[in-house]
Amino acid sequence: MDNSAVSPQGVEGFSTGFPQANSVSLASILRGMLVRSWLLGIGLWLSCIGAVSAAPSVLFTLQERSLLDERGNIVLSPVLDFVTQVRGDQFRNPPIPSETEYNIFAQNYFKNRPYSVWRLGQPLGSLTALIPEKIPSLYGSLEAPIKTEQSLLPLSDLDLVLVSDQPLKEIAHKPIAVEVLSSVDDLAKAAFEKAGLPAKVSAGVPRIWVGSAVVPGKPDAVVALYRKVFSAKQNGATVRQIVNLLLVAESVTDKGQTTWQPRLNQISLGSPQNATQYGPLAIADVNGDGNEEIVVRETHFERWTYSIYGTSQGQWQSRYSGLEGNYGKELPSVEDEETSAP
Repeated sequence: MDNSAVSPQGVEGFSTGFPQANSVSLASILRGMLVRSWLLGIGLWLSCIGAVSAAPSVLFTLQERSLLDERGNIVLSPVLDFVTQVRGDQFRNPPIPSETEYNIFAQNYFKNRPYSVWRLGQPLGSLTALIPEKIPSLYGSLEAPIKTEQSLLPLSDLDLVLVSDQPLKEIAHKPIAVEVLSSVDDLAKAAFEKAGLPAKVSAGVPRIWVGSAVVPGKPDAVVALYRKVFSAKQNGATVRQIVNLLLVAESVTDKGQTTWQPRLNQISLGSPQNATQYGPLAIADVNGDGNEEIVVRETHFERWTYSIYGTSQGQWQSRYSGLEGNYGKELPSVEDEETSAP
């Protein structure tokens, strides 16, 4: 065979020795494989994007309320209780309340709106929000009745049930070692003594709740809740006192030695009527940024707020605190709004 008829021209001109018109070049084969691989990759990428759920735009929890059933009997029922609106990595309250804005909020978030229910980081089912018959006035909170096939009562005093318009991420947590818990308890005791508690009382405050929070690039943080009611002498009289502590601790390794350090101390000490009580609470990535936040109900006597604690620029801090009494019977009427409008 005359090899001069076969002129090597790189990959593009490679010949098998058969007549060129009937041959399939290696370049064509490679191009076809490349295109198919590229299309397959794009398809997989798009399917992954579709599988990733969007971050929630609103977050509620559940409260237990006494309501009248169809027969006029008083029954306990769960209701939605507003926590926050989520906008990117920011948490916020709705605009300054008015009857008009409340009605807009109710149409957007309550009118037969489906929600996912979460407890202890796991899906608990679903519910549908309903528009209240009248503007909520109980404790000034923003609430709505629900319908669901799940049994949601009784609600835990420690584990907060979260309700979101988009599924939250299910994140696996490692068990917390006994020695780690012991180190965290020592940090709590030091916080109590710094707050002025006698050493005998500080040593006896129990840890009533513990969990871990994922912080990308770091070992899991430990979140612990402590609470104790005790008697103390005050101006010659014996009074009841309560101490509450929400503690976040992280491990720090220096020169091969690992210790646990406090990163957030929220402590309250006083009478049961005026001290802040932390809990129930939940740990979840509520804005989809990969960092888990702490959502906690903070009760002040007969009122409460919802707060969110999380990391910002690597530091644990308060990210959000809800407002008390914004949505009550003091809402101005539409006529008042129109009259007072500039």
